[in-house]
Amino acid sequence: MSGVRYLAVTAAAALLVAGLTGCGDSESDASESTTTAEPIQISYHPCDQLPMSVMEDLGLRNMSRDERTNPVSLDCVFVHRNPRFGAGVHAMGQSFEDVVGDPRLVEKERMTVSGRTVSVSDFTAGVSCMASIDIEPGVLQIGVDYNEGSSRPQDELNNVDEACAEAKKIVNAVGPYLPDRL
Repeated sequence: MSGVRYLAVTAAAALLVAGLTGCGDSESDASESTTTAEPIQISYHPCDQLPMSVMEDLGLRNMSRDERTNPVSLDCVFVHRNPRFGAGVHAMGQSFEDVVGDPRLVEKERMTVSGRTVSVSDFTAGVSCMASIDIEPGVLQIGVDYNEGSSRPQDELNNVDEACAEAKKIVNAVGPYLPDRL
């Protein structure tokens, strides 16, 4: 697969994983949409408010942005070339407890960065590591994908441990720039 095509596919996969993390299955969505709970509103968009110089220093290049409404998620997707992987930064209008309580996330580590609680988890419904940062009233989530069974393992992240190492590197780099509120 050519480098440009691979990066496009990787970026699309990172955005898809973010969508899956924030959403339930289609059957339960229908019943849950009838609840009276108000959606959590957020205004922090990582594409606009994260210092891009910090992301560039990590070798990440911005590929796309997205804004979803149910639940609210403001997304910024990046690509990294060597090793190749996609990374997404998602400001989510969901409580920290709801996000980390998703059964598809298996917590590997809980840590604190810049005074914020961070849950680092294996996203078992895909091939990525998710670092969920508790920032009222929602969550800033950093997802890093990997390519298990790659034909070019020396050029890519190959497992969840490698992806989580990169996710933690991103969390630590953006830590000083985390907002007071999303």
